[in-house]
Amino acid sequence: MSGTLTASASSVEAGEQITLTYSTSSANPKNWVGLYAAPVDRNHLGSAELWAYTPAASGTTAFATGGLGAGDFVAFFLAEDGYAWLADPVEFTVRRTPLPAYRSAFGRGGSGPGQFAGPAGIAVDQRGQLWVADTGNDRVQAFTRDGKLVRVLAGRLKAPEAVAVDAAGNVYVADTGNHRVAQYSWWGGFVREFGAGKLDNPRGIALDSAGRLLVADPGHQRVARFDTRTGAALTDITEKVSSPQGITGDGAGGAWIVHNGRDVAVVRYNADGKAIGSIGFGPGTPADVAVTASGDAYVTVPAHGQVTRFGATGSCRVEFGVDALGAPLGVAVDAAGGIWIADAGHHRVVGFGVAA
Repeated sequence: MSGTLTASASSVEAGEQITLTYSTSSANPKNWVGLYAAPVDRNHLGSAELWAYTPAASGTTAFATGGLGAGDFVAFFLAEDGYAWLADPVEFTVRRTPLPAYRSAFGRGGSGPGQFAGPAGIAVDQRGQLWVADTGNDRVQAFTRDGKLVRVLAGRLKAPEAVAVDAAGNVYVADTGNHRVAQYSWWGGFVREFGAGKLDNPRGIALDSAGRLLVADPGHQRVARFDTRTGAALTDITEKVSSPQGITGDGAGGAWIVHNGRDVAVVRYNADGKAIGSIGFGPGTPADVAVTASGDAYVTVPAHGQVTRFGATGSCRVEFGVDALGAPLGVAVDAAGGIWIADAGHHRVVGFGVAA
């Protein structure tokens, strides 16, 4: 052996990259690194699960692990299209996030108390109550987590599509049909409106960690920001915003924003409104996003009837809900890590248990 091989981690989540760093005194264009599922017959390797040439005397090579099953793997640094070792092999583990368990559901189609007509948005307040934008019924309804109706906000709203609640219990509603944001007190009294005459079909709403109100304003290709104490307009997020829809604060002053225009993606912005990361989408269009305390993102994809969980680096960790959801739109995460979905296709709210 005439070299070294090391791995960037001893364990990675499926979909994340594993980076191998190598060096050798016997550089060759046909030297290569191969990944093998354990257990491995180290004397008769055969075909690798993944592999790449490593022609330089030293360097790195990275592998996406999404196509690998969960389990233990061994990486070998091998010479000239053959199986002679250039370094001691290294071991690592690929983990797969378990599917969140279906927990409960409440609501059904209709206009009566506790019923829904195409609910589009959902938020969890600090008491664990669920606030649901009941879009087709022109109202917002609040529930306990076991589905008991607590409060109804109605009479001033038209097709609201999103809702957010601050630490004091104030409720902010993306009043889509009235092209504004409506604010209510914790007990349901109307307080004020934001952005009247300045918003065009606001689709998403959130609060960032600085207490600013963020409003997805697709008609103006921006995310508007407001001071919640005064209602005054602040500097908009306009960089690379493409028909924004769902939105959530990231806990660090920034936000994740769903783009559904020319660009279809979920984009992360810092507190200054600069794009700093994204999750791209192929088939299926995302609707909403919620972020956990660890930085993972849950994204709803209504056309596929599913929710996708992404790691903080953008890797897909797990997809779930296909057998339980109709057209999932809004998504929220509670303090215990439970996932709550506004399932517009089935006119209800669905809860999933914590995934490890």
